[in-house]
Amino acid sequence: MLLHIMINLPQPAKIVLNELESHGYEAYLVGGFVRDFLLGRETHDIDCATNALPHEIEAIFSSYKQSHIGKDHGTIGVKINGDWIEITTYRLDQETKDHRRPQSVIFTPSLKEDVVRRDFTINALAIGSSGEMIDFVNGQKDLESKIIRCVGDPELRFYEDALRILRGIRFACQLGFSIEKDTLEAMRKQSFLINALAVERIYQEFKLMLEAPNPFPNIYQSRDILSVFIPEILECKYLDVVNHCDTWLKKMSLFFIDKDEETIRVRCNHLKMPKKVIKDCVDFYMCFKHVYNDQEIDIKRMMQAYPSSILLEAMELKKMIDLEHYQEMSHDMLKRLIQENVVVSIKDLKINGHDLMVLNFKGKAIQEKLNDCLEAVMLNKVENTKEALIQWVNLT
Repeated sequence: MLLHIMINLPQPAKIVLNELESHGYEAYLVGGFVRDFLLGRETHDIDCATNALPHEIEAIFSSYKQSHIGKDHGTIGVKINGDWIEITTYRLDQETKDHRRPQSVIFTPSLKEDVVRRDFTINALAIGSSGEMIDFVNGQKDLESKIIRCVGDPELRFYEDALRILRGIRFACQLGFSIEKDTLEAMRKQSFLINALAVERIYQEFKLMLEAPNPFPNIYQSRDILSVFIPEILECKYLDVVNHCDTWLKKMSLFFIDKDEETIRVRCNHLKMPKKVIKDCVDFYMCFKHVYNDQEIDIKRMMQAYPSSILLEAMELKKMIDLEHYQEMSHDMLKRLIQENVVVSIKDLKINGHDLMVLNFKGKAIQEKLNDCLEAVMLNKVENTKEALIQWVNLT
């Protein structure tokens, strides 16, 4: 299907299309750029498909900085006006390796043959320099109907590349689309192939799903698929809360609130999450499980042990899902103490080791006295000023 639309393409995209066409080649913008462009979403990655062969692309853009990382698969990266654009020769994928990447590709002169190998119909649209939109797979209709549908046989598409299973769910979450029945069924049948993927990619896709504004409908519908790598999702009692959580950490923590610290560490390590993320997940769990007693010193000691931002997020989640054990007074107190920038660390004291050396403290005694000073300030026994602390030290 050939349609014409009014377009205002980014300048780097215009340059690429015009350069290729002026040398006698076809050139179209394709993939996620076209999808997001038509949806009015901000887009950064620009992909171009052409019947020019890789060495011809190199020659045409010889005056531009290039990247040849994807050359074996027909892709040349070209940097134009500060933006990298991937230009790929029309191709047919051969048998894939480990259900992820094609072992080899065959170049084709046909845009249609290139398009029908793609994952989803909404990613299989092409736009030319004059605004002509080419749609061989009814992608425009699915875009308007907000549907994620595989191009061709969905089981084959997922067998070729198992990452497409997670990408499909992620697109549905991010765009607020629904997954077409046959596509969803094929995801379920082929979900075991997810185990062939690098766990780092699994984590990245799952994180993007949770970061979507309203992921609940598709997370819930796909929970049996996602359980391949996060089995805790099947027992999660709080999935319906995920849309009301405003941070990724809150959403992720929903799956582990009823578990224990060891389960969190095992699952996070299995997904090869960054160490900082694992620590944040464990800290969140500890802050959530803590029994607050509405005492200021209790809140201060928690602020000593954990980042205030995580402590605050944990209290907010407790208010949402565990009202029976939620302490409003402690929550209000925490917000006040954060706003007051209360002292919970030695580095925040207005007295330091040099000041204590002047007072004839030496060695370990300096650290011990600084600890005493911090405790006194936290208990409101002394004001956090240099004069007051020196006076307190002299008296004790």
